[in-house]
Amino acid sequence: MIHDLALNMRQKIISLSLDTYELASKKANFSAWVRRKLLEEVEIPPEEVILYGMYCPKCILNFQHPNIAVAKTYKCKFCNGETEFDGVIE
Repeated sequence: MIHDLALNMRQKIISLSLDTYELASKKANFSAWVRRKLLEEVEIPPEEVILYGMYCPKCILNFQHPNIAVAKTYKCKFCNGETEFDGVIE
């Protein structure tokens, strides 16, 4: 399901206040940011948890997340830069 996200894109219109519009305008890719935030809320049953690793070369930091779609588009929490997807953490 999530793996085919790019092939199954659907449009959804949202309304923003003046303040939230200004915040959204500062995002390089607002749609991707919204998708990441929504996927962060998906709960995965504990018995099925697989952790995916990400690496920020700028900050020299590793991160992990249980959602592959979030992990592949993860932004560093410190520099907000792109991270490198490392795959499954064993």
